[in-house]
Amino acid sequence: MTLKPTSLQSIMSKNSLVRLLLVLLLGLLAGCDDNRSTYSIATGGTAGLYYPYGGGMASIWSARLNNINVKAEVTGGSVINVIQVARKESEMGIAMADVVTSAYVGGGRFPEPLPLRVLFTAYPNIVHILSLAESEFDSVASLGGKRVALGAAGSGTAVAATNVLTSLGVDDIAPVYLNFAETTSALKDGTIDAGFVVGGLGIAAVTELSVTRNLKLIPLTTDELVKLNQDHPAYSRTDIPASTYNGVDSDVQALGIWSVVVVHEDMPNDVARSLTCTIYAHRESLLKISAVAKSMTVDNIRKLSAVPLHNGTLAYLEDRDMACESGL
Repeated sequence: MTLKPTSLQSIMSKNSLVRLLLVLLLGLLAGCDDNRSTYSIATGGTAGLYYPYGGGMASIWSARLNNINVKAEVTGGSVINVIQVARKESEMGIAMADVVTSAYVGGGRFPEPLPLRVLFTAYPNIVHILSLAESEFDSVASLGGKRVALGAAGSGTAVAATNVLTSLGVDDIAPVYLNFAETTSALKDGTIDAGFVVGGLGIAAVTELSVTRNLKLIPLTTDELVKLNQDHPAYSRTDIPASTYNGVDSDVQALGIWSVVVVHEDMPNDVARSLTCTIYAHRESLLKISAVAKSMTVDNIRKLSAVPLHNGTLAYLEDRDMACESGL
């Protein structure tokens, strides 16, 4: 089973009047502070965690750095994000470790290496394999021949879902490409049998489904997790703790994939250092968005060893006592 490449699409308002008003407003704001550079961080869809988490980081940067204003951009997810960063269409992007690794070396969906560096590690994603409690599906193998949502086309979820099914020899499904909200709606409507949602613990789409339907989380066996790690070293075992989601009363063995924030290799070192320093200095603000921010520590910054850290990040690690805006 192979993913079909998809074209990048800009996410824009359909209302031209609103666009015009926004442009005028931004122009007025820019006039108030002509020295601030505006950056964007490519995130994901609104039903996932990347968008609010990226928005939280953007707010920290905009509030704490005098010369930089950052906005969070809704996108299709990891694959699109690394491409936009490589093309300098976005200054930063959140993406899953497997996607970033493939993009850096020029493998998988990426025909040539992309000029990326890791700014810092964000948090571990969990691969949620969803069905409903009344279904007969208790293992990945049982999904053969069934209708399975793999995530939005061009997303990191679609890459991870395809990798899981391919590594475990389940290649005869009827794939459907849906975003998180569409996946949970399709499960409710019975138009799919199962679906993949990749995100932090307590992700909104899965939480909402567990409240409105009897949720089943399909587990991975220890042997399956060993096989997945052998095929994809960026993958590791994790557990979804009991009671994370309504009605799921025991731990569920699952797959974990770290997310990282990536930038172009050409980003100035002083900018990269300031961005990194500011996030670690004010990480507690992100805990208000999600408890997954507990994992965003300096100790975890090298979780993706296959892709180098940006030189500005290395400078931060060498002298963490220097003021965050030093050099800007």
